[in-house]
Amino acid sequence: MAADTRIQSTSDTIAETLRHAILVGELPAGTQLRQEHIAAQHSVSHIPVREALRRLESDGLVVHHRRRGVFVAEVNADHVIEISEMRLALEALALRLAIPNATDQDRRTCGRIIEKAEHSNELAEWSGLNWEFHRTLYAPCARPRLMETIETLWRNVDRYIRVVWQVSDYRDRPNKEHRRILAAYRPNTAKQAEKLLHSHIVGATEIAVAFLKKQKKNL
Repeated sequence: MAADTRIQSTSDTIAETLRHAILVGELPAGTQLRQEHIAAQHSVSHIPVREALRRLESDGLVVHHRRRGVFVAEVNADHVIEISEMRLALEALALRLAIPNATDQDRRTCGRIIEKAEHSNELAEWSGLNWEFHRTLYAPCARPRLMETIETLWRNVDRYIRVVWQVSDYRDRPNKEHRRILAAYRPNTAKQAEKLLHSHIVGATEIAVAFLKKQKKNL
């Protein structure tokens, strides 16, 4: 295996390990991530660690403060709102472009994903299925750069989706909304699908923002 490939593989592993620890709360917001400590944990040089931290920074999970180091990013209402605004624009575009190309197989796949999500009681699994549904919904748009940008936003959004999950009366709502979006996922009801998607994103955002503001107030 070439040196560059080994570094890439190692940085992937480190990034996923840190991402999981951040998302499940093992590394709370504000925790400093020291390169030398991470490198020692994984018995590697600083090179793959730096690459892993750069990736997490692009995903919005860590922030780099000059002269201070790298820290786990805070989850705040302004960040949630900004991501939501970008999602509303880009995912609506992807949906609009996807619907004319979507096949019955695409719709069946979306339906199976919803069924799995409805039977999932595990946050990490449900979160993965949530993204899988949206990714499958937009994939027929056949715009790889658009899909890549949306996926980056979703890596940013995963933390606040997990915040929303903590609101117990919300847990069934996204699956029901997914079913309504899927029912309208056809050329003759494309406008309705777009409206439902807009409402779906706005609703989740409002709940997350309210939860975060309440949490901050109680600190």
